[in-house]
Amino acid sequence: MKTKLTKRFSNLIAILAFLALLAGNAFAIENKSRVVSPYWQSDSGSYTFIAVSHTSLSGMASQIGLTINALGSDNVAFGSAVDFTVDAGTTTRVFIVTTNHASINPTNIPAAQFIAGTTDFTHGHVRVDPIATNPATKVEFGNLGDGYQDATMLSYWGSVVIEQNTTGFAMEFIGDMADSQATPGMTGTPQVVGPAAP
Repeated sequence: MKTKLTKRFSNLIAILAFLALLAGNAFAIENKSRVVSPYWQSDSGSYTFIAVSHTSLSGMASQIGLTINALGSDNVAFGSAVDFTVDAGTTTRVFIVTTNHASINPTNIPAAQFIAGTTDFTHGHVRVDPIATNPATKVEFGNLGDGYQDATMLSYWGSVVIEQNTTGFAMEFIGDMADSQATPGMTGTPQVVGPAAP
C-alpha cells in the first residue's frame, strides 16, 4: 500500500511538473484548431471518461467531426485513436480504458467511443484534432445548416475515475469553447468560438 501511494505521489509530482511546463510554453500547442487535456490515466483500477457536447450555438456546423488521441507520457498512442462526428444538440461519450475492462466496454455501453490499450498503468495527455481540413472556413450544408466545423467550438468535460472508492478528479481542456485560444497575431486570422461566434 505504501509503495502504491509513493508511486501515485510521484506521478502527481510529474503531472504538476508537466503542467508547469505546459503553462510556461502555452503556445507550443497550436490551439486555433486543436484541443488538449494535459492528463489522463488508465490501469486495472482506473479509467478516463470524456464527454464531447455540441451546444448548437450560432455559427457552428450542425455536424463536427474530430479525432481523439490518448498519448502516453512517451508521446506514443495508447490504443487506436477514435474518429467520430458530434451532431447538434448531442453529447458523445469517450472512455480510455484497459483492454477487456469488466464493466466499461462496448458491450455494456454500445453508444460510446473507446480507446483501449495495455493493462499496465499508463498516463499521458489527450489531443483532439478536427477532421475538417479547414475548420476555420464557414461551410454551407443546405438543409443541414451552415457554420464552422471547428472542434474548438465544442464543449469538453471529463474525469479520471478511481474505481476502488468511486472517486477521481476533473480533467482540464485547453483550447475548447470555454478556454484559451491563440491570439490573432499568432494565428494570422482571428478565431471565432463559443458565444462570440457569428
